[in-house]
Amino acid sequence: MTVRQSQLGDVDSIVARVQQRLARDARINPLLNPSFSIDVFSDALSYALNLTWVDVKDGVVVGHLYGALLASSEYDNGAWIGPDGVSFDDIDVLADLYAEAGSAWIGQGALEHYVWVLDEPEDTAPWHELGFARMHLRGVLALNGPRHHTLAPGYVIRRGGPDDLAVAIELDRVLDEAQQQGPSFSLFVDHSSRPEELLEVLEDDEAHHYVVEYSGDSVAQCLTFPLEARRGSFDKTLHVSAVAVRPEHEHRGVATALIDHALNDAVEAGFHYAETNWRVTNRRAGRFWLRYGFSPTYVRLHRTIGAG
Repeated sequence: MTVRQSQLGDVDSIVARVQQRLARDARINPLLNPSFSIDVFSDALSYALNLTWVDVKDGVVVGHLYGALLASSEYDNGAWIGPDGVSFDDIDVLADLYAEAGSAWIGQGALEHYVWVLDEPEDTAPWHELGFARMHLRGVLALNGPRHHTLAPGYVIRRGGPDDLAVAIELDRVLDEAQQQGPSFSLFVDHSSRPEELLEVLEDDEAHHYVVEYSGDSVAQCLTFPLEARRGSFDKTLHVSAVAVRPEHEHRGVATALIDHALNDAVEAGFHYAETNWRVTNRRAGRFWLRYGFSPTYVRLHRTIGAG
């Protein structure tokens, strides 16, 4: 077998492998969308040949690997592999591909490696063998009717906006503090340090900021926005994020009623699905989203180079 950077003649083989992989994922989990534009994907691959590796045996592509190099204040310099960014016939093929691609990523300063794969042992085991660990789960919920949880007396929900930047920053701090507790220990996550990014979201006409008030004080929030097209997700999907409730107002049904309100608005606006993410180490968040009705689809695995 030979691992090399991809060439134009490999594109059709990679596309066919991705089609097979996404179709297989959707058969296992019907909340995943196997459909995508072949032409758009082929064009994208053609422009990323130097960033895509293939493993070739007897002239046949038996695996491919592509990682987008991205830098962020939260995730540092990383290589990101999506559900369409990898295929392999066996773990040895994956290991050979990762050895080559990973070396290139490290050479460009990307020491954080992330991959989204189906949350099934058969799919995660090969990556565990290469030193990756579970990090985030993606949950999906089909929106098929109104939801009826109501707030307790004294609580009200309102739409927020740019004038609520201070509120959003403060409630983001509440969320960060919860994430910093064990067993998550996300000690260096600080969303409140990025007010410009948050203001941009609050000013976006497609984003909805919901605030729960009690006696005039803001005690909970969530943000929703239409999910951009991405592999494995359906059209008309709403993303739910930044859900935070002040500790003294927990266990009163605030979060459930808040999400109900947001998703009822989503149904009226024509959305068919909702998605959210949570850290696997945040057991409380996981229990909440699963109890609410979200089902895991993909899991984000992570490896830090030089960390063991």
